[in-house]
Amino acid sequence: MAKLMNSTGGAAAEGRHLFDLHVHGAGSADSRLSNKEAMTRARELGLRGLSFTDHDRLTRLRSPFDDLVLVPGAELSTEWGDLLAIGISEMPGPGLSVPALIEEIHRQGGVAVVPHPFCEEQRTICMNERVLDIVGLIDGLEVTSPKRSVDNGKARRLALENGKAVVGGSDAHSLEAMGWGFTACGEGTVEGLLEAIRKGHTEAFVRRGP
Repeated sequence: MAKLMNSTGGAAAEGRHLFDLHVHGAGSADSRLSNKEAMTRARELGLRGLSFTDHDRLTRLRSPFDDLVLVPGAELSTEWGDLLAIGISEMPGPGLSVPALIEEIHRQGGVAVVPHPFCEEQRTICMNERVLDIVGLIDGLEVTSPKRSVDNGKARRLALENGKAVVGGSDAHSLEAMGWGFTACGEGTVEGLLEAIRKGHTEAFVRRGP
């Protein structure tokens, strides 16, 4: 596997399970990545699991591989920007405010993570300053966005200052983009991952090299 580095320059610790928690597969109209391609690539990268977070669509799949965990998820469009719902069992109902949406995600046993939080150039999908209104409610912030205009450093600082999980994902819409960002934790199960995010016991890494 290529070398993994966190956003502060530290190398990935051995013995952790790696997950890509922001992947767009067949359920996203703007994705060129099939679910099978994503799963195959995840195994090539040595990942323990991934989450298909398709746009406003819950993707729940049974993994065909014993060594790969699939985490249910969706990327929800809200009036403030995008929100990742990871570990939910059904799509939340329409018309919920962002705080109510987070509450519903938690009711289902999932975690709420803000992807690409800070980006002035893409205000329709990035929450920017509105994140401050819900930082006490969410479980984590994505800090590995590949979008060049996203301020990942600011997202990491906000997460650490508020005791929230730092979450890694690639936001992949193509095979080439798979595996840019990872979430690392000590547990290799869906529930173990979700609990680590709830407790803020995760690290996020980006891949350096092929």
